[in-house]
Amino acid sequence: MRAFVIAALVVLVAAGSAGAAAKKPWLWQCSGIGLQVAQDRCYERLLLVTIDQSGSPATELPRIDQLAKRTGGPVYANCHMYMHVVGRAWAHEHHLTLDRLQSVVPRSNDPGCSAGFGMGLVMALGPQIIKTGGRSAVRTCDALPTRMRQFTCVHSLGHALMRGYHESLFLAVGACRRLGAQAAPDCEQGAFHDYWIALRGADESTVPMHAVSSPRRLCAEPGYRRYAIQCWYRYWIEQVPGPLVQTAADVLRLCRGLTGDMRVGCIAGAAKDVNESPVTQARLCTHMNVADGLACLRGVGNQAYEGQPRREHALFAVCARMAAGARAGCAAWFGRTFNALENGRFSCAGPSRVACRAGASRWREPLVTFA
Repeated sequence: MRAFVIAALVVLVAAGSAGAAAKKPWLWQCSGIGLQVAQDRCYERLLLVTIDQSGSPATELPRIDQLAKRTGGPVYANCHMYMHVVGRAWAHEHHLTLDRLQSVVPRSNDPGCSAGFGMGLVMALGPQIIKTGGRSAVRTCDALPTRMRQFTCVHSLGHALMRGYHESLFLAVGACRRLGAQAAPDCEQGAFHDYWIALRGADESTVPMHAVSSPRRLCAEPGYRRYAIQCWYRYWIEQVPGPLVQTAADVLRLCRGLTGDMRVGCIAGAAKDVNESPVTQARLCTHMNVADGLACLRGVGNQAYEGQPRREHALFAVCARMAAGARAGCAAWFGRTFNALENGRFSCAGPSRVACRAGASRWREPLVTFA
């Protein structure tokens, strides 16, 4: 039966190649399917076949990133999550082991398809990873050639530990904590992210037992309070349907009454849920006080400007519109995150270059709320 399905999918992909000559969009076979679940499964299956046919996920995924961007629509918007499923399926089919992971991780910093596939690979390795509590996987992550791939890999460890521990947040966060100060914060954020995904049974996850559905409760619990920023950050984007977040007032309303790291995480996560360009997201932060504005900036998706120096530097112009006490912090955050995206090659310029350089010097430190 499996051979029949694969053969049928190969025919579909071949038909897609023929359709390209007739100006049909990439993976057009799925775009006309009206039922969302059926359309998702179609994209996942054809993406898996495409990668299998290439014989090299490491080099095929960067190509898929570009195809998805040019095609737009559901395949572009959902490619990261599709690739969670595809990456896990590919890893299981090819009996992936930790010692082979580095050779198949996509050679791309793209946060969409490539990052999703890389995360899927690591998530599939959950049972292998928990044998050492994640320590062996951290060594693999550290050996990856760019900072963004290292960050994505460590974030994925949190997801993998959650899957390996059957969605036990307590065990996964505890394992992340034992990985040390460099890896723990980003691993913990991945664990909490997986918790919010699992809470609705998405991404082939299992709903946790005795789940707490409110971040105001969960993130304030004594065992998790120290991770409040990580805990809150991915909460809002995993709500289906989620809140409508369009203005600074919308963000502040969602986080009313919170203080300290609880407020930072909530505001950063709510800002991340703003479905606009990074510049528009950042401008929203200019309508807040110093502390809230800096928290808001942590949710700005400036990874979308990777490899685009003009857009990267243009985003710094928004810092001049922040509350006076937040301008240096704004430049420092963008300097740090852009330097991580450019693997240490980002050049700070303009009147904010001193603060930018100060942030850029911290590019190897845990990012926690980025991407």
